[in-house]
Amino acid sequence: MPWFALQVKAQFENVNNLRPVDDSYRIFCKVKCTSCQEEHPNWVTITKNESADLSGSRGQANLVMRCQFCKKESSAKFDEPTAKNPTFRVYEVPDSSAPDFQTLCQIEFRGLEPVLFQPDPDSYFACDSTSSKSKFTEVQFEDGEWMDYDEAGSTEVSIMDFETRWKRA
Repeated sequence: MPWFALQVKAQFENVNNLRPVDDSYRIFCKVKCTSCQEEHPNWVTITKNESADLSGSRGQANLVMRCQFCKKESSAKFDEPTAKNPTFRVYEVPDSSAPDFQTLCQIEFRGLEPVLFQPDPDSYFACDSTSSKSKFTEVQFEDGEWMDYDEAGSTEVSIMDFETRWKRA
């Protein structure tokens, strides 16, 4: 079944990483049915901490839904975390000035294909300052930007040009 990687990139100033605050981070995305190719009209939420039973199966998934058009059941499930491969990976700021896409998480979609991602307004990212040991745990993007001030390091911190994409893994 197809796995998709949610990838992110951004321009960082005085920040050295980006990650969801915890495993309860909600993936807020648009999806389309792979049977009839119709895009679901609403944003859907996929959460690692929630699961639902699949019809006619013993299995479970983090999202189970029916297409409004063709009525086919579809599902999405996070990759099982391991010590080497956690649910959410940390975006490490590259040494070069040009940002690159890095995988935030991987999700198996059955009968669905992700189209868009939008940071959930009720979930937070976290990052660390390069000027001090300050940690920022309520990072939310507005129009692809986040700015704050690191008082301990006496410097501005920001994440700009936040971009995402879904890539077949």
